[in-house]
Amino acid sequence: MPQSTFIIDYLKLWIGYVIIGIAIIVVAVPEGLPLAVMISLAYSIERMLKDNNDVKRLASCEIMGGANNICSDKTGTLTLNSMKVTKIWCGKTFDVPQNQDEVTKKMMPLNWKELIPNTTIHAKLIEQNIACNTASKAGATDLSMVELLERCGTDSAALCKAHLNEQTMIRFPFSSKRKRMTTVLDNVPEAKPGYNKRLMIKGASEIVKNCCTKYLDENGNVQNMNDGMKQNLDTIINDYAKKALRTICLAYKDISPNECGPNHDLPEAEEVKDIEKNDLTLICIFGIMDIVRQEVPGAVAQVHRAGVTVRMVTGDNLITAKAIAVICNIIKQE
Repeated sequence: MPQSTFIIDYLKLWIGYVIIGIAIIVVAVPEGLPLAVMISLAYSIERMLKDNNDVKRLASCEIMGGANNICSDKTGTLTLNSMKVTKIWCGKTFDVPQNQDEVTKKMMPLNWKELIPNTTIHAKLIEQNIACNTASKAGATDLSMVELLERCGTDSAALCKAHLNEQTMIRFPFSSKRKRMTTVLDNVPEAKPGYNKRLMIKGASEIVKNCCTKYLDENGNVQNMNDGMKQNLDTIINDYAKKALRTICLAYKDISPNECGPNHDLPEAEEVKDIEKNDLTLICIFGIMDIVRQEVPGAVAQVHRAGVTVRMVTGDNLITAKAIAVICNIIKQE
């Protein structure tokens, strides 16, 4: 056989091999690659489940493998979302006992006179504000205040029946931008002469406090809000926040029959009405604790050791957020 014929046959053989290889790549890879990737990701999910990492989507395994930042919600994720009122400022700070019944594990009943011993005025206003100025679908913060009323034996339904009419009720709802909720109470006989309505407002302390021109002192007397008292309230709010307490301020204002009447336009979700902005009287400031989950500090420390940065996302007061972040090992104590 001539050498040239041998070379031609040799080339034909290798060209055949190349064609077969290309055919395999063109046909087999598009069909087999997704299957191979799926098998690999499924195996990864199994490994992650053994580490107590629940994955809903297969593609998340690839993302988690390259993640170097984790953003976590606070309430209900880092914390138990089981809030308790632990402190009340009514002219001075009073501690709220957190005793539980050993059998039922329910919180022990309280008495307003023992809780706020110097006056009954604070108790009445607190009851009106919380009972009548709370949405039917309340969040954890509102529920903690409702629980306080229940522990003190308050009949919230009776208060709502006495002061609210569902058909004519004026209520400005809470929103993340407004950071306050307002409800107008009717038939308030103890209101000042010439007034029979009472505007009740509760919300973020740093916002509601700035709308107050008066406050109730320790004995339930109305006092003018001066610069010294404003600084004192700022100190109290900051002290509560440093103890990882969410602070909620309650305030009120007696209004005349013509103010905020039935024809008053309800606000848009993000709008703050003028009637909410001034001439309020501060009733009290609540310090509300949301307990951090027991396993969170250790888990965050472990994630940090792996080189991943953890960030907490919350709408809380900045000082409160920092205090909780320190407890969770997200940041170090300044």
